[in-house]
Amino acid sequence: MKYIKTWEEEGVTILAPYARTVKVFFAPDKEGVNELTFSHALIYPKSQTDYHKHDRGELIYVVNGRGIAICEGKEIPIEPDVVMWIEKDEMHQIKNTGSETLKLATVFVPAYTAECNYSRCLEAAKKAQNG
Repeated sequence: MKYIKTWEEEGVTILAPYARTVKVFFAPDKEGVNELTFSHALIYPKSQTDYHKHDRGELIYVVNGRGIAICEGKEIPIEPDVVMWIEKDEMHQIKNTGSETLKLATVFVPAYTAECNYSRCLEAAKKAQNG
C-alpha cells in the first residue's frame, strides 16, 4: 500500500490569472503508480483554471468550496460532493465564485506524469501573463 499525508505535500503554485496550488499524489513519476494520476487542486477565491482540454478523460470531485464548471460553453454550478467526468477533448474550465478555497480531487486515466501535469498548468499561466 502507498500512503500519503496530502497536507505534507508541497505541490506547485500556479500564478495569476489561474492562481491555484496543484498537488499530484500518485502518478508514474510520483510513487510509481502507472495506472492513473491522482491529484488535487486548490483554487483560490475569485480565481479559475484556464479553458483547456486533455487528450484523455478527467474525473473531478468537488471536496469543498463553490464555483462554476464550464464545459463546451455550458455553465454548471458546482458545490461539495459533486462529481464530474470530463470527456477526452472536451473544453472545460473551473471558476471559484465563492469566498473559500475550492478544493478539487482529480483523476486522469490513463496516467499523466506529475511533471506533465504541472508543466501544462504552469505554461497556461505563463502564456496568459505574456498576453
